[in-house]
Amino acid sequence: MYMKFIISGKNIDITEGLKSAIEDKIGKLEKYFTPDTEVHVTLSVEKERQKIEVTIPVKGTVIRSEQVSNDMYVSIDLVEEIIER
Repeated sequence: MYMKFIISGKNIDITEGLKSAIEDKIGKLEKYFTPDTEVHVTLSVEKERQKIEVTIPVKGTVIRSEQVSNDMYVSIDLVEEIIER
């Protein structure tokens, strides 16, 4: 069983490509979490800003990261690196 992704978007269509990029990148981190961990991901676009917010509730605490770049795939890479740290 894998982590459960809840992906939503503001001013952006969540394409299959984006969805699989998120699941691939953040899914790499599942070794740190229990299988039923929920990963809340919000993608939003504001002018040139491509923002991803990731919130992962874990054992009474919350891991949260937010990254902005001009390319959503770059933002996804950045957020994965931060959460892994």
